[in-house]
Amino acid sequence: MKYIGNKSRLIGFIKESLLDAKINYKNNVVYDLFSGTGSVSEFFLKNNCEVFSCDNMNYAIAEQYRKLFFREEPEFSELKNIIGYEKLDDILEYLNNLEGIKGYFFENFCEEGEYKRKFFSTNNAKKIDAIRSKIEEWKEFLPIEKYMFLVGILMNSADFVSNTAGTYGAYLKIWRSMALKNLKLTKPEFINTGDIKLFVDDVVDFVKKNKKADIVYMDPPYNTRQYPANFSTLESIVVNDNQELKGKTGLRDYEKQKSKFSIKKDVKDEFVKLIDEIKANCIVMSYSTEGILDKDFILEILNNKGKTKMYNTSYRRFKTNAWTDNNTNLKEILFICKVENS
Repeated sequence: MKYIGNKSRLIGFIKESLLDAKINYKNNVVYDLFSGTGSVSEFFLKNNCEVFSCDNMNYAIAEQYRKLFFREEPEFSELKNIIGYEKLDDILEYLNNLEGIKGYFFENFCEEGEYKRKFFSTNNAKKIDAIRSKIEEWKEFLPIEKYMFLVGILMNSADFVSNTAGTYGAYLKIWRSMALKNLKLTKPEFINTGDIKLFVDDVVDFVKKNKKADIVYMDPPYNTRQYPANFSTLESIVVNDNQELKGKTGLRDYEKQKSKFSIKKDVKDEFVKLIDEIKANCIVMSYSTEGILDKDFILEILNNKGKTKMYNTSYRRFKTNAWTDNNTNLKEILFICKVENS
């Protein structure tokens, strides 16, 4: 899944930094805050950790249900008497063969719909409507984990054929080749180590409610772009609330999902509040040299919590579906704080 701030390319850097700081990253209880699509959670799962993953966006947690929740391929015995199938391959084939319908996603996200938006081809928008409607019919029969797993598969497959340059702040005027392919649900690979629990929550509220962790990893947004605006379409697929959308690009009302970490006047106070609430042996935080929080301020607050070491590596800025050249002087920073009196 295309995602701003995805740490997949930086897992090696994070691992090397943890090793240098002599932080054991195996067999631990880990909180992953601002977890996004779960790249860092995946790293800790592969090292047999118990992970508690928290993000305030439903689409992010749906993606993690898709690729991180199940240790082995689930069966859907709950659907055997309804559609005659229980194996995942058969369930996905059944959904892939549904005839498309003209519903909410057709009207809001394709060129032939009422609002003429070109996020998806007409056929794919109709397929999204049919599949999402069918999964919703099954909600009363399925455990929430299996329901969200199927929703995550649909969302990920829709993202693959979207007519966007990486985010959903706008659609492309000309159809990209991938957007003209037919939407097809595919099953993910499964991680057979570790365990994960997933939470849609505000991170400050989350750490207040939970006990001490061995490691808290956090990857807060570092600029003023709000994630709900950039991924509004995917949120609509997951939440399925048929919300009335606004503007040319069809934005959801995301007032309640705005992050204070992306608001200059609020970010310092919110950062201090979060760090103060964290109960852990170690705090690991990813940030950027172009972030709205100054690295010296971050160091000051973390040093009040415990001895903190800073690591950095060069990286290229992600710009829609392309990367800028290497000469941006941008650095990805990793702060590792060993909490005192923890």
